[in-house]
Amino acid sequence: MLRKPKKYKILNLLVVSVFSVLLDISGIAPLFQNHQVKAQGGIQVRADQYLKIEKITGNVKYKNLYNYADRPARVGDRLQSVSDEISTGENSTAVLSVDTSVGSIYVSENTTIKIQSFRITADNGRITNLVLPRGKARLQIRKFTNRGSQLNIQTPAGISGVRGTKYIVTTYRNGNMAITTLEGKVASSAQNRTELVGAGLQSITIVGEPPSRSVLINDNTSLKYSIDRQISGAGRSILLVGYTNLFNTVKVDGIEQSLDRNGKFFIQLRVIPSSLKVNVKVETPQGKVQTYEIPIL
Repeated sequence: MLRKPKKYKILNLLVVSVFSVLLDISGIAPLFQNHQVKAQGGIQVRADQYLKIEKITGNVKYKNLYNYADRPARVGDRLQSVSDEISTGENSTAVLSVDTSVGSIYVSENTTIKIQSFRITADNGRITNLVLPRGKARLQIRKFTNRGSQLNIQTPAGISGVRGTKYIVTTYRNGNMAITTLEGKVASSAQNRTELVGAGLQSITIVGEPPSRSVLINDNTSLKYSIDRQISGAGRSILLVGYTNLFNTVKVDGIEQSLDRNGKFFIQLRVIPSSLKVNVKVETPQGKVQTYEIPIL
């Protein structure tokens, strides 16, 4: 009886081992399917990209691909699929960490932030695309080591992109976007134009227009106003007209107002409040707040 040479036995063992490994991989592959993204050139790669809730204060809602109805957010929840989102309520905040310790996102009250997409580039850069349809977020992102990595935030007015910086992005009630840069540089883009907003500067983008030129940060909550009392056949009404810095957020009796390009807002009061005063809250992007009690009679 002929014996097989020893080298053939070794080869057979290798084939069996490789086949076993392939079976093991095919058994666990579905666990990674939720994290597959397309890289440039259409290459399928595996990546674990996400935002993770690290801290919650107040009323924060969470929604993901498998949970269409909002539920209370919990520390440890992850936003990792398209359209996953969190929304903060009045006097509520959240802190999100970005995967691989890239940095943190501090989500202010009355803010929604959601996942638009994740991508891995051909050179293994990690791209995170987010959407901020309303509210304000402060980002602290370390400098990326891979040239292809980037974090972008889309708003109704435009998009901001960074590769490592500290900045604040605000989406106002009318959809306009403000960028306030604390460290590094932020690329603010809209209408085929990009404005680089450096440290100590801010820029605003009005819906349908390119970003404004950068100006020095103005952390000023001052407010000027006038009151016009009107009497007509339909009764009496009061028109409150206010002026503040264009980058500020203004709330009248808790309702956010839309500012025009000159920082002007107006509100008509047809029913006279019993207190005979209105509460006007002015807040800068950096979080400085001043409240005004304005008598209307």
